[in-house]
Amino acid sequence: MAKTGMDRLQELKKDIFKCIHCKACRFAYSGEPDREGIGEFTGKQGTVLYEGMVDACPAGIEYGWEAFWNAGKIWIARSILNGDLEFTEEVRDVLMPCITCGQCSAQCENKVRTVDIIESLRAACKEAGVPMIDKHQLVDRLVKELNNPYGGKADERFKWAKDAGLEKYIDNKDAKIGYYVGCTASYRQVEVAIATAKVFEQLGMNFTLISDEVCCGSPFFRVGAVDTAQELMNKNLEAFKGLEKLYFSCAGCYRTITIDYPKWMPEDQKLPFKTQHAFELISKLITIGKVSFKPNKELKGKVVTYHDPCHTGRHFAVDMEQEMIRESKNLMFDMRKIKERQEAWFDVPRVILRKLEEDVGIKFTEMYRIKLNSMCCGAGGGVRAGYPDFSLRTASLRCDEANAVGADILTTECPFCWRNLSDANDLYTHGLQVMGILEMISKYNLLDLKEKPTQKELLE
Repeated sequence: MAKTGMDRLQELKKDIFKCIHCKACRFAYSGEPDREGIGEFTGKQGTVLYEGMVDACPAGIEYGWEAFWNAGKIWIARSILNGDLEFTEEVRDVLMPCITCGQCSAQCENKVRTVDIIESLRAACKEAGVPMIDKHQLVDRLVKELNNPYGGKADERFKWAKDAGLEKYIDNKDAKIGYYVGCTASYRQVEVAIATAKVFEQLGMNFTLISDEVCCGSPFFRVGAVDTAQELMNKNLEAFKGLEKLYFSCAGCYRTITIDYPKWMPEDQKLPFKTQHAFELISKLITIGKVSFKPNKELKGKVVTYHDPCHTGRHFAVDMEQEMIRESKNLMFDMRKIKERQEAWFDVPRVILRKLEEDVGIKFTEMYRIKLNSMCCGAGGGVRAGYPDFSLRTASLRCDEANAVGADILTTECPFCWRNLSDANDLYTHGLQVMGILEMISKYNLLDLKEKPTQKELLE
């Protein structure tokens, strides 16, 4: 039997009651009040202080009062479990404007799984009969009709591949490796899909695009429509079961299939394939000396900064932490080992950017809030669809940070972040160029392949 939101809330009950409401979850760098930053900077929406601990919860910043910060949502979860509060539309309207970026979880010294709790609350709210907000009902209907939330036709999912001369990879029966494209890169940011596939082609990869691919279900796990999400999950597991490995260019799809599917699958089942993001592969090939980059006059001297997507950054880092805690044989676990593993994870895309700095001549400069403390782009958790103005204001705050370090190019490795940051960049006139890292490599023909990766290296 499929798990329900209340099932998950019960599983998370110990976490919910571990919260001591210290309010550290509202900040970035909550343990570093004296952290040096770039000082005071006037952004597009007013003066923002990038020094020491800074407010980091987008919903708390936007709405201001207690219920919208994570601590308030934990009170709601306790009240629901204790029977002191019922789900209503008013409760739903507090739960939904949360981007589920995971900043609160990253700051929590008690290691409370805040994102899981919020998503489970949303699912339980829907199961209690409270309707989803109108825009979430719309995307739920679209995905049920068309297998994607954008309203795109199923037979046009890989139109980008046909237009780019990559048609031979569609349903390539000889391949053991699949490229899971996702809906945003298939129907909106096709630049990301084309760039990723062309880089794979340059590497000599034998890969396939599966025409039965459907939405990964990420938007629906986030907004509480877990019945819809599980239907999509089962379709994808069936479509990709014959492959040994799936590569991704979308942070949300990667996180959903790698982290969420196992949580919602029966306990005796495991993913039938390995998963990896494309930037992990490029980073590895740089490290073993099989890939470098060509000089480029157009990019030389450009200041490039990097936005850590929440789904590939913080969510994976927190999941690593939870895994190491589960594996601990007692209540004592070595935070130094956890932080070492997390730091190695956040360094993966930075290996590429430092190599681009060395070979191409860009100047890689970090923003103030990075890695585990990175500011969200504002797109996730159903917020881009349901609360677009709030979503774009949040993205503009992130673009402010890129402006503050003098960036010319703001890079990321998520088409959904790409979309929101790009839209905010245009709307609030930040003057940045927003690009994916692989998109930049492909667009400027930077890849210098020293030696093709072996099939073993691609499947590891």
